Formats: sequence, structure tokens, C-alpha cells
Amino acid sequence: MARYYADQALGMLETVGMVPALEACDKMLKAAEVELISYENVGSTLVTIFIKGDVAAVKSAVKAGAEAAEPIGKLTATKVIPRPIKEVGDIVSIYDVDTQCDPELVEPGHGQTAALGIIETFGIVFCIEAADAMCKAADVELVGFENTASGYISALVSGDVGACKTAVEAGLKTLRDMGNDAYSSIVIPRPHEDLKKITCQYSLDKLLP
Repeated sequence: MARYYADQALGMLETVGMVPALEACDKMLKAAEVELISYENVGSTLVTIFIKGDVAAVKSAVKAGAEAAEPIGKLTATKVIPRPIKEVGDIVSIYDVDTQCDPELVEPGHGQTAALGIIETFGIVFCIEAADAMCKAADVELVGFENTASGYISALVSGDVGACKTAVEAGLKTLRDMGNDAYSSIVIPRPHEDLKKITCQYSLDKLLP
């Protein structure tokens, strides 16, 4: 467990739903020298990403994350605390991503996908229909499923970039044919290595009894 001792600046970003949070997280980790420390599905649809680093890097990363999240979902809050108190570090450490998965699943290079495609819907029926359509439309694998709360459900597929784009487009079309729209959707061509620390929590192998 890479415990956060409040020894570096803390960056926080919160969204409605998982998809905009994951997009923001990927962009934050790529934008500056920061480290993903915690992730929390707060409840009532809210999802929060916590990063650390020096103050300038964290500010730059949070800005990049906010700009990425806003076009595809609802950004509810961002904040950078340059010198948090130790007890804040203790709170953040409760949600440490390194404790959420099998260590083998998050080793560098293990199971890294060329691309990640995600659709988030309001309602499980729509999500299952979208997941089925995605996997039938292209050479992708359904690798995850998440019930964010309050009806927001996500399906995650992996494959090459073109396949993920085709799959997501097919899923969205299926939803429109049902008279519904996705809450949000993304294709991440080259997910940052540390994104696995979040997505592995929603692996079907992990979720199944």
C-alpha cells in the first residue's frame, strides 16, 4: 500500500458517473508528473479521483482532467490543497487504489490493453443491451461492469482502437434505437498504465462469486 502521508500536494476531481472520472484520470496522469493515489465511488453517482505531486504538477493535471471531463459528463468539483494536514492524508489513504486489486493485475505490462471503450447508461437494461451490441459489432472483449449507484451503470470493453470505436458506436446506436441515450461514453486509445488500478476493480472475474 502506497500510503499518502500528506507529504505532497493533493489534487481532487469529482464527477457524476464513472466514465468522465476515468477520462479525467487518464488525462491527469498523462499531463504532468503526478501519481494516482486513491479512487472512490462515493455514492449517489459521485466518483472521486485523488492524485499527488508537487503543487505545479498537481494544478496542471487537475486542470487537464477538468477540461477532459466536462465535455462528456458532469464535473462537480475540483480542488488542489498544496499542504494538506496529516489527517486529510489519512482519509485519502482509506481509498488507496493499491489495496483494491490483486497485485499481479496491476504489475506494469500485465493485461495492458491497446484501447478501452466504455458506455455509461442510466439503467441496467440499457447497459446490458449496449454491452451485448458492442461485443457483437467488433472484436472486443467485455472486461468490466460497474454499478456506480443511483442507476448509473457502465460496461467496459477492450481491444484495438478501431474495434473499440466501432463497438462504442454500435452500443450508442442500439441505445438510440431503444429510445434512449447514454449518459456518457469514451474510447481511450492508450490508457495510462495506472488506470488499471481502477478498472481492475470492475473485472468480471473479480465481481463473479
